[in-house]
Amino acid sequence: MRQRVADRVPDRDGQVLVIVAIGLVVLLAIAGLAIDIGRQVAERRHVQNAADAAALAACRALVDGQTDNAAAQVARSVALVNLDGSPAGATATIAADDARVYADGHAGDPVHLRSGIIVAGATVRVAISSVVDTVLARLVGVGELDTGGRARCSLQGSPAVPIVARRYESPPGPGGGFTDFMATAATSSSGQVDNANPLGYGGRVPASETEPGPTFELYGPGSKANNDASFRGFIALDVRNFESTGSRVYYNGVTAGTTLNTLKSMQGEYILTGYPGPGFPPVSVPPNGDTQVGVMSGNDTAMVVGNFEDMYVAGDRILLAVYNGTVMEIPDFTITPPSAITLPATTTGTAGPSFSVARNAAFNSTVTLHLHGDTDAAAAGYPAHNLIPDPVVTPPAAGKMNEPTFTPNVFIPAKNGTNVATTNFQTTSVPAGIYTVWIEGHSGNPYFQTRRAPVAVRIGGAVRDFSLGNSTVSGSTATYGGTVTLTAYVSTANGGSTRWGASGSAVNLSWDPASFSTCNLTPASLPANQITFSPTSVTPSSSGSGAASTVSVNTTGLAAGCYRFNVRATGTNGDGQPVTHLQPMTFTVATTEAGGQYVDIIGFGVFQVTAVNANSISGKAVTGVHGDPNDLALRRAQRPRLVPWS
Repeated sequence: MRQRVADRVPDRDGQVLVIVAIGLVVLLAIAGLAIDIGRQVAERRHVQNAADAAALAACRALVDGQTDNAAAQVARSVALVNLDGSPAGATATIAADDARVYADGHAGDPVHLRSGIIVAGATVRVAISSVVDTVLARLVGVGELDTGGRARCSLQGSPAVPIVARRYESPPGPGGGFTDFMATAATSSSGQVDNANPLGYGGRVPASETEPGPTFELYGPGSKANNDASFRGFIALDVRNFESTGSRVYYNGVTAGTTLNTLKSMQGEYILTGYPGPGFPPVSVPPNGDTQVGVMSGNDTAMVVGNFEDMYVAGDRILLAVYNGTVMEIPDFTITPPSAITLPATTTGTAGPSFSVARNAAFNSTVTLHLHGDTDAAAAGYPAHNLIPDPVVTPPAAGKMNEPTFTPNVFIPAKNGTNVATTNFQTTSVPAGIYTVWIEGHSGNPYFQTRRAPVAVRIGGAVRDFSLGNSTVSGSTATYGGTVTLTAYVSTANGGSTRWGASGSAVNLSWDPASFSTCNLTPASLPANQITFSPTSVTPSSSGSGAASTVSVNTTGLAAGCYRFNVRATGTNGDGQPVTHLQPMTFTVATTEAGGQYVDIIGFGVFQVTAVNANSISGKAVTGVHGDPNDLALRRAQRPRLVPWS
């Protein structure tokens, strides 16, 4: 019985040997495949390095002025040199121009190039194929492993340094020292500016390698703008878009709170490292925010000339943005109010004073004028001091006045100011005293801005008065939550104590919370106890700047920016009449009030450096001005960069 049982037991030792043998074969195959894959990875890295070097070499050939075909030959030569000594013993191939290899179904599509070289415009593509013959993996039927490398280089036209070259001196020409620095030296003083086309030449000949433009200062004391002696060619590449007072766009870590010195240091560093971008798009007419760049006034020799001298020498070529030579401003208008409006207690139609409304060169909207009352008087405890109700009533009720007629109204102001007359003032039984109203102007499309100014209204022969005119009305804190200190001076300097009267009261000082806003008059909020006065009342004085009260602003809770509020000063003069004056005050938190100066980039050009001196950089244009920074005409100074394949 035992023998028969034993006969039925399988030969287990034999089975184990078979399993072990099979396992060893599998393990050897896996190990062999891993080794061969490692060789494939090494070959891919080797081929990729060769492709990168070849693409960059071809781009540099384009920068040197070589043709597309010549650049392709440079790429092939550099690739072959770098392919020598394959770590896998493989033989890489680069298809000839007439036999380029593409992925199946994508013939002729550069994105799907598998082997070959394509030079097109400012872009070079190099694709190298390679096959690694396996050593151990062939034991399991894998005889070869495909690999390869692809690299794409592009010439990028963004200026590498934060210097902008002016195109014109003493425009519009001809005569009077007019020069177009982007024209040949022989023709640069002829004709005049083409106002319709920023890239136009007005009969002059664009500068070129063979006929460069006249030598001039690219940066330094001699590169002053036509209308601003403080701007000398150093711009803030990271601060753009001046389409409105609130449109600023910042890049590369710059914020509204970045100080001018810090910003200059950052921009100066770009001369050494190159600007990381974003680059400028092609210019448009009219210019848009992408090509509006903030200006940094004054010389900064260490950050500009010093760094430039470390990187460039005479004879080097650089690509620069070009502006027309004029510093621009954010479109704006201003109101210069009359010192006071003097009216009888009751009148059915009286002419008032005139005042001026002016604009800067960029502003071309119409302005509509209004006269508003002291709308915050009721909240301050003086409801009778608001002389103009909303809506206006004509004829006015007792104790009120109307809004006058403005001539002109709804008009585009002149640059040097338009005189505006006021007529048809009406008052009804207004108690004698001195009150405050606001002249307000609203601009129409496309700027939609509001500007307002307080004006004293003298009613019924009131003359005893005080002034806040000596007050410190602007301040700043560099830190969030910091304290801003201002000073309100209550003065009678023009008339001494007799101006106010011996029996005149102390003047109470406060602020109107409802008036708190950004400097663009966008409503904002701040708790009432965060603006305080010390002391809260003073007796008007003719000594020095006047009787002082310290205004302390606790900025806790406010974001970086510029803010505005109204100080209210109220008292009773020696004639027993009420006197109220309102004084706007502004302050900034962790920033400075947004400057409105910038330059419009009108194009791009290549310049040859001719000299680097102690505080200036000189050069001459070797191309005309072009609207696209990637224009092929600017190749000689564009920067080769490896970019993603697709």
